[in-house]
Amino acid sequence: MRVLVAFLLLFAASWPAHGQTIWTRPYQPNQIAVEWVVPSFEDETVNGTTSAAFFNVTHSLTTNVELMGELPVAYYSADRETGATSTSAIGNPYLGVGLSGTTTPFLLELGVRLPAAPDNEATGAGGFADVGRGSAFRHDAFNASALFNWRIPFGRRTSLRIRTGGVFASYPDSTDNTERDFRLRYSAQLWRTGDPILLGLSAAGRVSFSTPDTAPATNTRHTLAGSVMVDFEAVQPGILVGVALDDDVRDVASFFVGLTLSTSYGQ
Repeated sequence: MRVLVAFLLLFAASWPAHGQTIWTRPYQPNQIAVEWVVPSFEDETVNGTTSAAFFNVTHSLTTNVELMGELPVAYYSADRETGATSTSAIGNPYLGVGLSGTTTPFLLELGVRLPAAPDNEATGAGGFADVGRGSAFRHDAFNASALFNWRIPFGRRTSLRIRTGGVFASYPDSTDNTERDFRLRYSAQLWRTGDPILLGLSAAGRVSFSTPDTAPATNTRHTLAGSVMVDFEAVQPGILVGVALDDDVRDVASFFVGLTLSTSYGQ
């Protein structure tokens, strides 16, 4: 344990941090971002307002260490034969720390998701919008993750970000027994930073190594998405469109669309 602490202190003293979500403006410290994601459900009774929003903030403690936080919120609305129904829910909030490099384009993200999400239709629907995150809306789930990022530049404006790592998850099953799960998460993002247009192409996925579950998001989840942002001086609005690559997920919600808005502070 002392060796691990010493390593992290040395790591933090050498490299500054630039934590971020994978759908908003890349490589920016001290960022506030909002993402609104709307899955397209095959069930025609589910209304188009069924969606999830993610409120993100990063804050640089020093040039080496950055704190990251996220609050997910979901909303569900449907037309039933007996009348309309709707519900909303707060998901599992994320708290993390990022440690990264100046001369070396490397980022280590250490974080946890705290159990807060209830078991209702809103969190069930929100699970189809949490692409690239993992269990933002899993009922009462605790996650601990360590994700490694590497940035590969291709010229002055184009870069590839590789992100992979492990996740430990703990959550109650249908009989309130505690399930434990180990997962591998990974993503790749190709970014083109123009003036003022920013283009992104992202592939994200996760694989569970526990016993397969009936819920589609607990075993595998793979998505492909494209994003376009306009880099104004104060804010960066954007849109994203993505598709599910797993058959069991696509049978429920084949694709998603979203709006993003980010801004930097304290520059």
